[in-house]
Amino acid sequence: MTDSQQNIAIAISWCLAWGNEREPAFDLYPQQIRDAVINKQALPENLQHLVRQVETLQSIDKNDFPPTLEELQAKYPDLWNQNTRIGLVYGGATKIKQYVFESAKIQEIRGASGLLDRINIIDLPAFFNQKNPQEIAEEDRNRYNIQFNKIRTWLNDNFPAKSESEKYKLSDALIPELIIYSTGGNILAFCPAAYVDELANAIEKRYTEETLTANSCAVGDKFRLLELRFGLLREPIENTLWLDWYHREFNKQLVQAYFGYPSNESERIEAFKRRKSFNELTTKLNILFNQRRSGNDTANRPSRRYPPMFETHPYLMRDGSDRRSAIMRVDQLPRETNFSEASVRKYLVGDRAKDGRLEEPKWYLDTKLQWRRNRVESWVDRFKLFLNQNQSLKAKYYGQYSRGFTRNS
Repeated sequence: MTDSQQNIAIAISWCLAWGNEREPAFDLYPQQIRDAVINKQALPENLQHLVRQVETLQSIDKNDFPPTLEELQAKYPDLWNQNTRIGLVYGGATKIKQYVFESAKIQEIRGASGLLDRINIIDLPAFFNQKNPQEIAEEDRNRYNIQFNKIRTWLNDNFPAKSESEKYKLSDALIPELIIYSTGGNILAFCPAAYVDELANAIEKRYTEETLTANSCAVGDKFRLLELRFGLLREPIENTLWLDWYHREFNKQLVQAYFGYPSNESERIEAFKRRKSFNELTTKLNILFNQRRSGNDTANRPSRRYPPMFETHPYLMRDGSDRRSAIMRVDQLPRETNFSEASVRKYLVGDRAKDGRLEEPKWYLDTKLQWRRNRVESWVDRFKLFLNQNQSLKAKYYGQYSRGFTRNS
């Protein structure tokens, strides 16, 4: 079993062991559940059964596709009859160009991009207690750990237990193995079913609190165990549109728009198999994502119809982008600059991303603003880390020169 397969097995087992409620289904502290899932021999018998179900799910051959629903039920009865749902959450920044290129100044463009990267690569994985992202160089671990602790404190303060009688909060329900990916400005992760909406809210809130004006969106849903392998299934399962239905209806335009345009029976089967997989779950999440981004209401969650907006006044001073009211005028820079709070955050992150300086500028500290840019890796440091992780490319890059650009003798 590869590392990714093992992580997925741990993630699904964790969700099954937690159950459908906010309290774990089994009388074990959450971290003990994870350790027990990893060390199968330490599990109680009822938890061993859950792990066996996950092993059955992962052992299904990629070419194994029952042609009828009856065969599907008969072949994998335990997977379908599992009542615990698996949460899946997808989210990230939206309308990125609008935020990044709001100003024409390269420093603010660099800063906006760096701030979004930091949230996606560092902040959101920290929700899941991921302490050692690969993007952080070894010598920077201590500085990263300080920011990690701040993010965990923020999560606990903003998403505590629902009542005094509850023992667990959102951070207790999340472990590193739940993350499927967190790159490219988006995150996709498993989650215990009861915390799906809360995790989606946390993702959106983190983007808003850090950037003030960047748009973000996150959605989630709950699925049966068998659906992780064979796509969306209806309840009762007999109502699911399966291969026999597709053979009858494949010529209809609506069906072709969903499954494609196969020319023969063999291609039809392959097209159906490709769609009826985990891809169908992510497709559903993507549709929900677009609906929420467009302002449609989402059940049991705050409306996103009114995105962050900072109004200005015609007689007030505006920032450099002429979008928002300025809160400060800075004359210690090469040119006198007016900043709003959103634009000064971009500038500060861009400044650190360029040269990697740790301390905040004195002119910003004098403003008494509480926001800090925290851990932002400079582009030069990121490139050095990339070269250190790819020695063949490093040797090709430096060629006949040493790292100090001194010609070899």
